[in-house]
Amino acid sequence: MGEVLLAPVRSLSAVAASVMEDVQAHLWWLGLPVLAGAVLWGVCGVWWRRRAHAALRHRTVVDLVPSRGFDPSVEEIGRHAARLARVPAAAGWLPRRASGVRMRHVSVEGKLATRLEGPARAAGLLRLSSFPDVDVLEADRGRSEVRPIRFTNIAPLGVTDNGQEG
Repeated sequence: MGEVLLAPVRSLSAVAASVMEDVQAHLWWLGLPVLAGAVLWGVCGVWWRRRAHAALRHRTVVDLVPSRGFDPSVEEIGRHAARLARVPAAAGWLPRRASGVRMRHVSVEGKLATRLEGPARAAGLLRLSSFPDVDVLEADRGRSEVRPIRFTNIAPLGVTDNGQEG
């Protein structure tokens, strides 16, 4: 009776050995789809990075210059924030890092202004004026770079002449 129960176990091990032999014989066929998937993933990744770099090279820059009596209400500020939140959707199918909006505060002709930089596909949305007392100006691309301010022979704040924090 003990041998009757062991017979299916022996046949199961024989089946498992046969399956392993078949898998080993055709292992390269199983590796081919994995290799093709990895190559496809890499090609798509390179394409997506190039798309992001191209979108970052072509961005729209506008300056929002307020008038002297500029005093926005809470509703106007909310509408402006909602419009800026819609820029990535208006830009279309772009990588996330290329569809964002950058805001900077700059001085334009002696007035404090807000510089908006965003995807070229959403240029129309960036050029819309959200406030009645704000002029929208096209910014110079040459002036859109941030230039660091350097002070010669001046220690950073909190550091004395002998290098000790004070």
